[in-house]
Amino acid sequence: MKEKIKDLYNCKKLSGDDPLVTWHNQVMEKKVYELSISDVARCIRQNLFLESAYEMLLVYLLHNPYAGDVYEGELMDKAGEIDHNYLIKHKETILEIIENAKSFIAKYDWQCDEDKSEFIEAVDKLSEII
Repeated sequence: MKEKIKDLYNCKKLSGDDPLVTWHNQVMEKKVYELSISDVARCIRQNLFLESAYEMLLVYLLHNPYAGDVYEGELMDKAGEIDHNYLIKHKETILEIIENAKSFIAKYDWQCDEDKSEFIEAVDKLSEII
């Protein structure tokens, strides 16, 4: 989409110097395809601009199923929180993400069994939804 977030969601600039306010004001000036992994994760954590965040979450997961902001694999965790109807509407993309993730699990040099287990759980949760 060529429109900025502020136009898609009809939102106004917030006042204040809080880091969340600053981030909000910066994100609303971006176009959907300009949202970073960090923006996407934060949008979902803050329950803001979700349709746009979900769109880019799928793009990022297609390229790297282990993508994250605060921790690796965070976007896969967030994918399991997406509205069920949205996931069903994008079923083919989700199935491709799941297949990529399963391949990633088999090939990745895991530093910790706990990280691997948590990532597998996130992939399994997404698989169950679909």
